[in-house]
Amino acid sequence: MNFIKRKYYQLFVGFLKFIGANEIRISKAKYFLKNNTNLNLDNPTEFTEKLQWLKFNFYTEKYGYLVDKYEVREHVAKKIGKDYLNGFIAVYDSVEEIDLSKLPNQFALKGTHGSGYNIIVENKSKLNWVKAKKQLKKFLNKDYSKVNGEAIYNSVKPRILAEEFLTQSEGDYIIDYKFFCFNGEAKYVWVKTFHDGKFRNCYYDLKWNKVEDDLNKSKFLNLEMEKPENFEEMIKISNILSKDLIFVRVDLYSIKNKIYFGELTFFPWGGKQRLTVERFNKEFGDLIQLPK
Repeated sequence: MNFIKRKYYQLFVGFLKFIGANEIRISKAKYFLKNNTNLNLDNPTEFTEKLQWLKFNFYTEKYGYLVDKYEVREHVAKKIGKDYLNGFIAVYDSVEEIDLSKLPNQFALKGTHGSGYNIIVENKSKLNWVKAKKQLKKFLNKDYSKVNGEAIYNSVKPRILAEEFLTQSEGDYIIDYKFFCFNGEAKYVWVKTFHDGKFRNCYYDLKWNKVEDDLNKSKFLNLEMEKPENFEEMIKISNILSKDLIFVRVDLYSIKNKIYFGELTFFPWGGKQRLTVERFNKEFGDLIQLPK
């Protein structure tokens, strides 16, 4: 999206919010401005259209415990065991509760109630705590359910979760393995890493064949990723965690051959961004069977 289109996008969405438009109308506007096509909620066929339908008609606040970064830990522990969870340090209802002196030299602070509310601390001695506290307070004051109209976040209590710092090794970036799961079965994995000074990504099928797409080749990671030794175990975990869910993306890490749970993502990119592999937009849509 170029600068002019982005500004128009922001102004138009802001206007709709100002006049009190409902979330469906706002989402339709966002979808059109993002994809230059109308969002069909009456007869959805593509992946993002069905995600939008699920967002407004199915995944309500009763599923909130699955997106709450603190509450989901208990769910994951029951399903696959606590060994797959990153180390827990503390959870705070307010920024004032955080005692920096009691935290280790490396740690991560995460808002429990949304996406992108993270402060990663590699060296506590270099942390600008005054600035960090202001940022954390901003996180806590945000209602993430209003960002993309996701009612699933309505009941999630804003808190700050402190977890242990995860690192692959010095100088290496952690690789994200994000499994697209339909009715309890993983179909593809989206691999995201840092390469050539930018975050890059690519898709693999479950036999570790890289998915190519000539339409968007320039956007993909231009090297072959090595298949993780524990890839089959990651698939098994994804299937367990996605059981009885129409669609969910199970995000995992594999660090020094140990699997860590990341999060469950029900609406990738807010459900408004079509997938870069063009054929997936129809293929993934066909895999989602909407309830009547």
